[in-house]
Amino acid sequence: MNLLYHTYYKYIYKPVATVYLKSDSNITFDDFKLKILKDVFHPKLFFSSRYFYDFLKTKNLSGKLFLEIGCGSGILSLLAFRKNAKVTLTDIDPKAIENASLNFRTNFKDSFNEAEMVQSDVFSNIPQKKFDVIVVNPPYYFKKVEVDKQLAWYCGENGEYFEKFFSTLQFYVYPASDVYMVLADTAEIERIKHIAQKHKITFSVADEKQIKFEKNYIFQLSLQH
Repeated sequence: MNLLYHTYYKYIYKPVATVYLKSDSNITFDDFKLKILKDVFHPKLFFSSRYFYDFLKTKNLSGKLFLEIGCGSGILSLLAFRKNAKVTLTDIDPKAIENASLNFRTNFKDSFNEAEMVQSDVFSNIPQKKFDVIVVNPPYYFKKVEVDKQLAWYCGENGEYFEKFFSTLQFYVYPASDVYMVLADTAEIERIKHIAQKHKITFSVADEKQIKFEKNYIFQLSLQH
């Protein structure tokens, strides 16, 4: 399986993705009209966005305080907003916030300003309040970020991204809040879980799906009391 995955990634997927990511593109995702700016995480090229999107379609989000961390193009928040959630979306990359804002304006011309958009390194710039639902599609490769376009992929050599996320999560959730994180089996999942456990956070599998040559998981995170 690993050999098949690496062959597919190297000779098929990566060359196609490289072409798409070199310039802005216009796509339709479900019935949303999206512009994807150069180097912003592309929801049609990467399996996790569609998988997470389809999972959230099954959830009742109406009236709920919804936070997306690492919004990229904003596709998950667009869905939540359409499902009548009260949406806050964040990304460390200002280009992603620009992109999400553009897509909200395109798809919700009369109400886009009801969504709150914040440039933030995880929770750092988010006013402290409790959310009913938090979703995160994190960078999960344990490498140092050297240029901005790597922010969607690298979590730092020692998982600094996860240290920030797990150490602060408690201040933004109720005991009954739903916190979902998507990861693929190409991530060092046990290493990520170990960081979570240091902050008394446990993982349970909310959903799993084999997509081409990788297995994807949506984990529900819970705080130990």
